[in-house]
Amino acid sequence: MVYFVYMRPGLRLLYLCLGLSALLPAQLLTRQEANKVSSGYVFVSPMASNHSYLLTNTGEIAKKWTGNAAGAIAVKVLPNGNIMRMEATVNNNFPGAVGMGGAGLIEELDWTGRIVWTYTLSNDRYLHHHDFVVLPNGNLLLVAWERRSPAEARAAGRDPNKISPEGVWSEAVLEVKPTRPSGGGEVVWEWHAWDHLVQDIDSTKANFGVVAGNAGKLDINFIGPGQNPAQTANWLHVNSIDYHVERDEIVLGSRLLSEIWIIPHGAGKNGDILYRWGNPQVYRMGTAADQKLFFQHHAQWIPVGYPGAGHILILNNGVGRGYTSADEIELPGGYARTPGRPFGPAAPAWTVGEKFGSTFFTLVAGSVQRMPNGNTVLGLSNAARAVEVTPEGEIVWDMNLSIGETGGFSYRVTRLEAATPGLAGTPLYRAEPKVLHAARRKRTALAPGMLVDVETADGAWTITDSTGTRFPLAGTGRLVLPSALAVGPARLTGATTAIDVRVDEVSPGLFSLAGNGVGTGLILAIEQSAGAIQVQPAWSPLTNSAELLLVYGTGMRGKDLAVSIGGVPVPVWSVGVADGLPGVDVITVGPLPESLGGPTAKDVAVTVGGERSNTVTVRIPD
Repeated sequence: MVYFVYMRPGLRLLYLCLGLSALLPAQLLTRQEANKVSSGYVFVSPMASNHSYLLTNTGEIAKKWTGNAAGAIAVKVLPNGNIMRMEATVNNNFPGAVGMGGAGLIEELDWTGRIVWTYTLSNDRYLHHHDFVVLPNGNLLLVAWERRSPAEARAAGRDPNKISPEGVWSEAVLEVKPTRPSGGGEVVWEWHAWDHLVQDIDSTKANFGVVAGNAGKLDINFIGPGQNPAQTANWLHVNSIDYHVERDEIVLGSRLLSEIWIIPHGAGKNGDILYRWGNPQVYRMGTAADQKLFFQHHAQWIPVGYPGAGHILILNNGVGRGYTSADEIELPGGYARTPGRPFGPAAPAWTVGEKFGSTFFTLVAGSVQRMPNGNTVLGLSNAARAVEVTPEGEIVWDMNLSIGETGGFSYRVTRLEAATPGLAGTPLYRAEPKVLHAARRKRTALAPGMLVDVETADGAWTITDSTGTRFPLAGTGRLVLPSALAVGPARLTGATTAIDVRVDEVSPGLFSLAGNGVGTGLILAIEQSAGAIQVQPAWSPLTNSAELLLVYGTGMRGKDLAVSIGGVPVPVWSVGVADGLPGVDVITVGPLPESLGGPTAKDVAVTVGGERSNTVTVRIPD
């Protein structure tokens, strides 16, 4: 809508500005594709501001916090609803650090904005910068520059021509146990890059060795492109950190080396790099043609229950390449690699960005986040832009973050679901049903025609797929999804609540007797007799003379189906819908090799369209 207003000279600009301020939201939403977009809130913290904001999907301010100082880098909402803000301090031992992501002060603010804890890591040796992680036990992992003098650098085998007057800023990870409520904290664990160095220019030093034969160590003389080490002490520039609780491991991202590292964590664990990826030139296992990352940010594990869980997601800035992308990599099992070759994978499992062209770009900073419906949110800091992209590469939400009070350069953009535990007890909280794969008993992608369990009393369920088609669902707790569902982000809606989900072509899962997707399988044993199939009348993991087995699950109606028992592929006779059991799939397999017989339980697993199910066990007598 366009407004034409006549005003006498001298008042025109004032009146026009007042009119526009009432018409425009805090941020300008340029695109939103209905149910394809994740619901909830958007968290931003402009670096030139003392404030952090929670915005609605359309850009209005839902909540505002005020810190003591500007210059926030990473700012995060905690599980208890407080926020943790990094704020800049001046440290003359690290000249120019503020403009490179230096912080030093970290503050925790409660919902009312009251500061409840502070910690400073800014001295002649260390300066906290860029990022942090709050561990499940409440401790913090802090990334810190560790200043090493020119003499220390020479003693470690650094080429004298690659040492600045300030020496070398290495990197450390410090675990801090907060002292509450007085503030401060105690360092209870630490990892130092300086303890994991290799060099091949001075054989008199203890760390002398073959760089290519020491992929777990850092070549102290490798300098990233565009750097002048004789003038700049900043060597590695780690700009992100994340933690995996089951692995008890940490992933770090080095912008200037254009690679990520996974390192061990825990008491007595501060050893070499376990895995690295992005630029094998750094450890002399490749050339420029093998480089995959280009000054990246925000490397993180995709959480359990989200599409791609366990993979690493990275905001690949693409400096020198011409566009920014979100890259998802699948880690090799055990971090194994072929001798003489760099760490895999050879390419990302999923990537998006190239097709959007050179305007889809942020030179510095930026963020990336996987959502429960399979979409990915990217924050393009330099462009003051946030987008949400489907796995198919469609931009379904696009917000201009350059205008209004909340506008400006934000290091990261983070989506928060309305059911985030930290919002509980606030007006912004919205309870969300728990939707689980009926066989796996986990939050994961769904599939057409499968069974899901919805753990809530809310009824009258419908599901709206990525085409906007709305399907009513019968039942309350256990629901059968329509076979006609389109692949893509979808929204499951009850009478008062809704949840974002992802629909894939298949989502194979096997039932178990325990009902939790693990343990002994819910498998019907059957026999072949005179060319006919005789089904035993009981559900049982045991059989006396089974040549064929019926394997029951859901989400398995797809192509390229394969079944293995004890790691041995077995023939598949047929796949279909179980009689009288809506949403349940049944696979007939066999005859079974004699080698599978015996008292030992064997794992049963199904793979459909490249997707692997959970495993259940079965014992097959001799």
